[in-house]
Amino acid sequence: MDTPPTNTGRSDFPHFWVWSGVLLALMGLVLFVILTPDGVLPKADVIAAAVCHRIPSHSFFIGERQLPLCQRCSGTFPGALTGLLIQWGVWRRRRSQRFPRWQIFVVLAGFAGIWALDGLNSYTTMLTGRPEGLLGYAPQPWLRLLSGVLMGMGMSVLLVPAFNQIMWADGEAAAPLRSWPELAFLVVVELAIAGVISLLEPALLYPVALYSVAGVVAMFICLGAMLFVMAIGRDSALTGWREAWVPLVWGLVFALVVIGVMNFLRVLITGTINGVPGLS
Repeated sequence: MDTPPTNTGRSDFPHFWVWSGVLLALMGLVLFVILTPDGVLPKADVIAAAVCHRIPSHSFFIGERQLPLCQRCSGTFPGALTGLLIQWGVWRRRRSQRFPRWQIFVVLAGFAGIWALDGLNSYTTMLTGRPEGLLGYAPQPWLRLLSGVLMGMGMSVLLVPAFNQIMWADGEAAAPLRSWPELAFLVVVELAIAGVISLLEPALLYPVALYSVAGVVAMFICLGAMLFVMAIGRDSALTGWREAWVPLVWGLVFALVVIGVMNFLRVLITGTINGVPGLS
């Protein structure tokens, strides 16, 4: 259970940072709406293209519609978002600032290793055209999805204490993920998310697509908020989510800038946000 705060810190932000952040966020959202294709799913594709190759042969389809993210990323970013929601929303571990103990960290590193090795194996099948990759087995969509959700879960387990350390003044010397039963619970929920995605039911097209890209945006917002408070010297100064809205607005600005820049560079280099020319 969280202990009473010991340091209230300073959380007020000068009006310049408040209103400039709000203005830039609104301008960025308007530009995103105007400059991206019409429709919810095409706009989701633009967000996804900032982080994912979107190669059709490595992506899930619901009906004839390709999901915004590839099979691996369709696990990674929903997995990360799910981890954030459980640690902050279900367990309410906002003030927990320690990383998990090394035994749990080893398990998470193992998940990351599976994700990396399966990605390498899959990539070599594209380069060589052989059905079996460097590691000697044929890539499988379910393995991409599974390794993705476990990798995303691990990302969230590291991001939450890092975010808590940088944002909050009333920190607690405990990890958000504290025990093997909690790790098992998190894994079960992540596997359930992967199971839902793998159904590829038509009714799930919009929920799966939007939840997936919400994971992308959430990760960028968290990173941007952390960079903002460090840049202006207000790290470890907040005591609650109501005080964090200004950094989170700047996190949204950061997310919009990154998505815009990454898509501009992608189109400049490849000419498209749909897949990668020469790779199938």
